[in-house]
Amino acid sequence: MRPKRPGPRRRQNGESMAPYHIRKYQDQDREAVMDMFIQGLLGHIPSGFFHLLKKPRSFLLLLGGPGALYFASGSLLLSLLAFPGILALLWLAVRYPFNWYVDNALHTDMRDIRKSYLSDRGSCFWVAESEGKVVGTVCACPVQGVSEGQKRLELLHLRVRPEQWGKGIAKSLTQTVLQFAQDQGYDVVGVNVLCYNYPAQRVYEQMGFWKTHVAFDSLKWRVVAIPFFYYEYSVPSSL
Repeated sequence: MRPKRPGPRRRQNGESMAPYHIRKYQDQDREAVMDMFIQGLLGHIPSGFFHLLKKPRSFLLLLGGPGALYFASGSLLLSLLAFPGILALLWLAVRYPFNWYVDNALHTDMRDIRKSYLSDRGSCFWVAESEGKVVGTVCACPVQGVSEGQKRLELLHLRVRPEQWGKGIAKSLTQTVLQFAQDQGYDVVGVNVLCYNYPAQRVYEQMGFWKTHVAFDSLKWRVVAIPFFYYEYSVPSSL
């Protein structure tokens, strides 16, 4: 049986304050939030590209493609030129799902953050602020269509500016979501993570999440061999 997860911990009186604070999103945060959202997602493309290059299908394409072209045409130059061409195609293939995700979010939940996350008490959007600048984001919304009797919250858009990594901001933002889930009476918090996003996986595992399964979010991600790890956190009762 899975062990009981500890509940979210509140800051106690007398503890030193972090050099940042977490608050609800405000309209004046939009530019900084959108920049973090877009750059954070597109920043995963290089890692996704190298992840794809390690797959057998990529080796086969990179070695077999130019080789087949050489035997077919007899031109060494043409076969050598095919190699960077295949690399470029693989790069574009990896970029596509990330660009699609950004574009889709800009036309859905991120189009109007206040309406999407702050118009209902069951969802919320937070930012981490340091020295007057937004350095982190996270949001959460209820999951529709889950089994009867279970209230499920989804954690989304956890981002921290690279220059602020290692300061515990991601953990604090995650802790904020877990406390919100407990206060609102949710039973489970779910989140999905790119398979090669090891720092995020460590954060969730250290916070008490457990991995439920691995799956491709859609055909777009399957084509580039990038699955997601799905995590859950069992919210302890506030009673």
